[in-house]
Amino acid sequence: MSVYYIDPVGGKADAAGLTPADARLSEAGLEIRPGDSVLFRRGVTARRMIGTVSGEDGAPVTYGAYGEGEKPLFLGSVDVSSPDDWEAVGENLWRMTRPVRGDVGNFVFNDNDGATLRWVKEDLHAQGDFWDSRFGCSEKRLEAPEQEVLLWSEDNPADVYDHIECVPFADRCLARLKSNIIIEDIAFANSGVHALPGNGENIIVRRCDFRFIGGCVWNYGLRIRFGNAIELWNIARDVTVEDCSFKAVYDSCVTHQGNKAAIKPAERFICRNNLFDTYGMAAFEYRDLLPMESSFTDNICLNAGTGFAMYGETLPRKSEIWPQPMGHHIFLWRIDVPTDGGSVEISRNYFGDAPVGAAIYSIICPEAEAQMTLDNNIYDSTNEVLLNRFGGVNYPSFDAYRDATGQDANSRCEKTDAASLVATWESKR
Repeated sequence: MSVYYIDPVGGKADAAGLTPADARLSEAGLEIRPGDSVLFRRGVTARRMIGTVSGEDGAPVTYGAYGEGEKPLFLGSVDVSSPDDWEAVGENLWRMTRPVRGDVGNFVFNDNDGATLRWVKEDLHAQGDFWDSRFGCSEKRLEAPEQEVLLWSEDNPADVYDHIECVPFADRCLARLKSNIIIEDIAFANSGVHALPGNGENIIVRRCDFRFIGGCVWNYGLRIRFGNAIELWNIARDVTVEDCSFKAVYDSCVTHQGNKAAIKPAERFICRNNLFDTYGMAAFEYRDLLPMESSFTDNICLNAGTGFAMYGETLPRKSEIWPQPMGHHIFLWRIDVPTDGGSVEISRNYFGDAPVGAAIYSIICPEAEAQMTLDNNIYDSTNEVLLNRFGGVNYPSFDAYRDATGQDANSRCEKTDAASLVATWESKR
């Protein structure tokens, strides 16, 4: 088993990469075998995908970090912070001069705020509004010969913001999940669609950070965008997501979904001890089939239905279930039949506010709901309209929900110092 050291900034293209002193520039071209480790130097930023390969049962390939400092950061965005990246084309309208691959899903300003997508350029009217002529090009978005990206700004955007990242469709993700793989201690940001999509078995994602994921157009006619941080498609067996942080995700932070012809129930999909903060759809989205022997435990969930995913929206946000609300901590849908042997435990979680949605929003069949166990959770909500939806009923009252469903028998609804919970989580990470 070999350990390869990758320095995407200072490494050498022809280095063997077997020691930190002889770090390689990229993992591309290496003959990575089951049991090998590919480690990226801490403190570096790389604007590219990670090329992943599968391991074997009992011999996963590990992608991680070495050295000291911040986690290696992989970006899917383009820096457009120079005044030369913009030209005035009208009153408060600025055209981006730097070409990008595919339509733009978001701009990130000063590393902490997103932009407002406008579906037609005539609606550009406020600071940070943007429009792309490639909206609606579907699968041809990467080849469309003409592209005009406009941003509304009171002055040259490079003078208004200290830093601007343009987040396009580009490569669609920042790494792909495959069977027998471990991804740990890496930061992923500014991907126009997903961060880590994929499928398979024996997959671990731990101590990773995700921020500003998603936002590209999925369906122009329906005015729907998309983008998940971790998306397992069709097959998800023995998957663990733990000790990760998620911030500013357009749709769901973690999800298992697929197409009816090929999807299998997730088995032993464990999501534990993560920090979820600010997402448009859900912290965890259960879709298509209920999992088996799976759990969502000891997580902190904050600010569902907030962030750039809601900018420019007339609530409820456009989605495939519109006009039902969108922006929940746990979202269950498109599950029409129970799973043979299905079981999901949702326990010991902190559910903060979901101001436009619910902590738990279930629109699945009652037989599948009966395969779920919710208990020992803390609900801390200021939303007096909807706390949970379960069994086809909206419950604004925690006691009414618990009495009617029998779920969350040992849970409680109370005000909690969320900042203290987050600080404790960060100190133990």
